[in-house]
Amino acid sequence: MQSIGERLEEARKRKGISLREAAEATKIRSDFLGYIEQNKMDFDLPEIYKRGFLKNYARYLKLDHDKIMTDYNAQQLSKSRLGKKGGSEWFGQMEVEKTTSQESLDHSDSEEHPSYGRITAKPARPEAVETNEDGDETDKTFYMKIGLVFVGTLALVFVVFGLIWAILGSSPDDTIESPELSDNTEIAQPADPALTVVDLKSITLSANGGRVYVAVTQKNDGSSIYRGAIEVDSPLTLDKSGPVEIEFDRGEHLVIKAGDGLFRPRASGASQITIE
Repeated sequence: MQSIGERLEEARKRKGISLREAAEATKIRSDFLGYIEQNKMDFDLPEIYKRGFLKNYARYLKLDHDKIMTDYNAQQLSKSRLGKKGGSEWFGQMEVEKTTSQESLDHSDSEEHPSYGRITAKPARPEAVETNEDGDETDKTFYMKIGLVFVGTLALVFVVFGLIWAILGSSPDDTIESPELSDNTEIAQPADPALTVVDLKSITLSANGGRVYVAVTQKNDGSSIYRGAIEVDSPLTLDKSGPVEIEFDRGEHLVIKAGDGLFRPRASGASQITIE
């Protein structure tokens, strides 16, 4: 009768599978598979792992893994019997103990009715009890590790995409979102801190190359002089009293005329400028 290892080896060779291919498919080291095929099950691993390897290997080779495990249990049981004295420790020790009542009998009665004692069965050693666990715990642990790796990888991908989105979403072009300037408009960068014009009561704002949205505020009392768009070739003249502050969204297109001078902000994009 073929041994367990011989049956496994014959099934593998019949399918044309090498030990290396079997190891990659079952995730079991090829040297362990070699030990199993040689019936050398004394390699240094806990018994539960050996049983799990044996069952998974038999299942991979399309053999009756229940029959394989039954034969393996019988084989291990047989080895254990041979390893103990008389095998008594596996099925309980049979001890003959003299009963108390028989000790009280006189010598003559004991000769006529000899006492054979009492048979007492002691439980077998705990390690001799076979377990029904056949390596399912190994499968659960393996799949749990795969799940954790997958979840960790997915979380890392989300974090990377989140960082990329945050970087791309912080573009300076998003400073002004509406076509009209509001009271809460952020100023991206300063232009000229102040352009000093002496004794002027008005200023003229014009757009050169594209529409500009502006908000003109009187600095002495905070009142709004104008808020809206300046179209190309449609200059706007505003009366003022003292310094005014001009907020704009496209400084590269804004031209300011005060008296005989023309001024352009040094800053492009959204910013502000003060006219004295």
